[in-house]
Amino acid sequence: MAALDSVTLDQIRLFVCVAEQGSFSAAGRRLRRAQSAVSVGVANLERSLGVQLFDRSGHRPVLTEAGKSLLSDARKVLDDVGALGRRAASVAQGLELEVGLAVDAVLPSKLLIAAARAFRDAYPTVSLRIRTEVLDAVVSLVLDGSCRIGIAGPVGVDVPGIERRFLAHVPMVAVAAPDHPLAAVTDSISHAVARDHVQIVISQRAATTNSGVHGVLSDATWRVADASTKLDLIRAGLGWGNLPLEMVREDLDSGRLVRLTLDEWGPDPLLAPLFIVTRRDAPPGPAGLWLLETLLSLGPLGSEQGAAPGDGGGG
Repeated sequence: MAALDSVTLDQIRLFVCVAEQGSFSAAGRRLRRAQSAVSVGVANLERSLGVQLFDRSGHRPVLTEAGKSLLSDARKVLDDVGALGRRAASVAQGLELEVGLAVDAVLPSKLLIAAARAFRDAYPTVSLRIRTEVLDAVVSLVLDGSCRIGIAGPVGVDVPGIERRFLAHVPMVAVAAPDHPLAAVTDSISHAVARDHVQIVISQRAATTNSGVHGVLSDATWRVADASTKLDLIRAGLGWGNLPLEMVREDLDSGRLVRLTLDEWGPDPLLAPLFIVTRRDAPPGPAGLWLLETLLSLGPLGSEQGAAPGDGGGG
C-alpha cells in the first residue's frame, strides 16, 4: 500500500506542472524552482505512491500509463485545496457558507433563475439552498431560522418580527382543459356555475380544511401542495383553477388549456403580490443581503401589468 502520509501538496503540484509543461526544466521555470528540486520532488512522490509517473528514457519525460491515470486525481486534489482556501477566506471575511431561500410556488421561474445565476457569479464559494413552499409556510421557514430570506404571498407576512418588502405582482389566470365543461361556456362564468365544478387549489401540506386557501369559488375542491401537480390535474381535465400566466402561457398558446373568464374576478389577470420577507432580529449576512437586493432589482421581470387586483391566487 502506498505511503500516502508522506505525500505533500508541493509534490502533487510539481507532478501536475511537469505533466502540463512537458519537462522538468520548464516546470522549474514556471514555478521558479531549480530543475533539480522539481526532479527530486517528483521522484519522492513516485516513491511514496509506489508507481512510476514519468518515463525518463527519452529527451523529455513522458507520462506512463499510471501517470496518465493519476493526473486527473492530482488535479482534483489541487482544485479541492484551492476551493478550501477560497471558502476559508470567505468565512474569515464574514460571508455565509450557505444562504437559505424559501420561495412561494407561484414565483416566476425566470426571476428565480436570473437571481440564482447572478448569485453564483458574485459568490461562487457560498452555497444556495432553495425550498419551495406555499402560503404562510414560506414565512414559517424564515421565522424558525431554516431560511434567512423568503419570497412569500400576502398570507402570513404581517406576523410580528417579520420585515417585508414588495417584490412583484404575479399575473394569475383561471384555466381548464379544452374538454372541461367550463371551457364550453362562451360568456363570463357566474359564481353559481363555477361552484358546481371541482376547483384544484394549492394549500399547505398540513392543512386539513380550506382555511388558508385563497381564491376559492367552488364547493368541491381538490387540494395539492405544489403548482406542478395542480397544473397536471388541470391538464387532465380533472378540475379548473388559477395558475401563474407564465406557467401556462405555452399551454394556452397551443390550445392545451383554455383561459376562463369568471364574473367574480373579471376579464383581466389577478395580480398576486409577492414580498421578500426576513426576520428583523436575524437579517441575512453579506451574501444574503446581496441576493435580497438583486431580487428587488429583478422584481419587474416577474411583474406583468393587469387591471384587477389579486390576493394570492391559492385557487
